[in-house]
Amino acid sequence: MVVLLSCLLFSCTRDKDTVGVQRGESKPRPLAVLQAGKYPLWFQFADDGPVLIDTIEDACLSAAFIPWPLARHISFILARDDDLMMTVNRDGFIYLSPWQGGKAENDGIGLYRISGGDYWRRYTTSAFFMVGEERKPLAFLYRDNRFVDSDQSDQSDDSQMNFWTFDLQTALPYKTPFQNAFPLEERWVMASFRNGPDGFVYFRVYRQTETNPEILMYKADTFSSPPEQISLGAFQNSAKPEQVSAAPEALGEMLGIVFRESGYQGAANVVSPEFQYARSFASDTDSSAITGFYSGTFFLAITPNGEAFYIEKGDTSVRRFSLPALPEDFVYTGIGVIADTVFASWEEQEGYSIGAAGFMVVKLDSSIVR
Repeated sequence: MVVLLSCLLFSCTRDKDTVGVQRGESKPRPLAVLQAGKYPLWFQFADDGPVLIDTIEDACLSAAFIPWPLARHISFILARDDDLMMTVNRDGFIYLSPWQGGKAENDGIGLYRISGGDYWRRYTTSAFFMVGEERKPLAFLYRDNRFVDSDQSDQSDDSQMNFWTFDLQTALPYKTPFQNAFPLEERWVMASFRNGPDGFVYFRVYRQTETNPEILMYKADTFSSPPEQISLGAFQNSAKPEQVSAAPEALGEMLGIVFRESGYQGAANVVSPEFQYARSFASDTDSSAITGFYSGTFFLAITPNGEAFYIEKGDTSVRRFSLPALPEDFVYTGIGVIADTVFASWEEQEGYSIGAAGFMVVKLDSSIVR
């Protein structure tokens, strides 16, 4: 079954009667307001943020292939309450949130782009997660030395632990408490960061000595305690997915049904407003992973070629459909849902390099969502 959908675009520069802030509304004006319509709405990333293109075919051959650490693409998606947040590698943040434009016919999904500026263009996004009761979004940036010119390799910025957060207008650096364990004058560089399946955060730091780099591995209790040095094996194990039994009960049941009926027999990367970060679950770590969104009442998963599987809490079988087709060598890489509107990231891939990249907006057909 094919989802028949998509969107109309209202620019935030239109008349105030079309898009505006209602009395008492604290959100600033979005870049655009998206409304579900009949055909897919395609966005491609350009130098100044996402650009609306007529069809996905218009994205073909429109960007040179470059290694993924240097390429502009959606690297992570998070859900918080009714909103979606995305990191765009080498660019900044995309924020999607329900919008009320003063009249019912002008309501939709507000699209915000928060640029990281020149600083972000020099770094690769390695992690995206939320911390604290306020669920503040944090992104971790690092410089991939495999792609750094020799005259840039000793910049003073490299000695910093590069965490960034944002509001709906500005991206800002954020200092985590455990960074105090690595004084700037000692020139430690954080090269990787991840959330482990046990609830701890894990990271690797290094500094160049006269002979070889000094490399250390650490874990910390989600920024609330000093970091503890660990072995290489413990650090490597932190990258393993969680068992399906660790998922919320309803999600675990739905994952089991999807795995059984989809042909993807045991692995899923899941975004949910119930999670502080995207979580991976697997009953078979050798299986190819599907990408999914869990709302608390339904689970929607997609494969790289756009096969989609939808199941609601209590269902005993999966409903199948397809996202709009992509050209050859293009794949879907992530998914999120606001109300009945789906946002799916896509990339043009050639090995470990990326060409064109962006996201698509569709609305689930009423025959899929009851």
